[in-house]
Amino acid sequence: MIKTKCIYSPKEEADGVRILVTRLYPRGVKKTNFDIWEKSLAPSKELLQDWKDRKLTESEYTERYQKEMECEASRQAIIGLAERGKSETLTLLCFEKEDGSFCHRHILKKLLDEKQV
Repeated sequence: MIKTKCIYSPKEEADGVRILVTRLYPRGVKKTNFDIWEKSLAPSKELLQDWKDRKLTESEYTERYQKEMECEASRQAIIGLAERGKSETLTLLCFEKEDGSFCHRHILKKLLDEKQV
């Protein structure tokens, strides 16, 4: 099972393996708050900057992020996590709150779910 959560939300046993999917390390977070830091699944600095500068719509951001995930390192990480998610709970972690905010971890979850079929 693949879940998503904000890195600042309390750690719970039901989270299973907690995977940080950000390029930058989150402020104030102890390394014991996650199990794996998978930088290859984070959006590029350029994509993040374009998003912060409001140069992209959500659909444009999604398209570019999915394109970035086609590189070999990201593709292999996605395949590995999708396979792992078939037998254990994985929780994808990022900075954005889990209140419906737009975040790449939700796009990533969809990519992982598609690989599990």
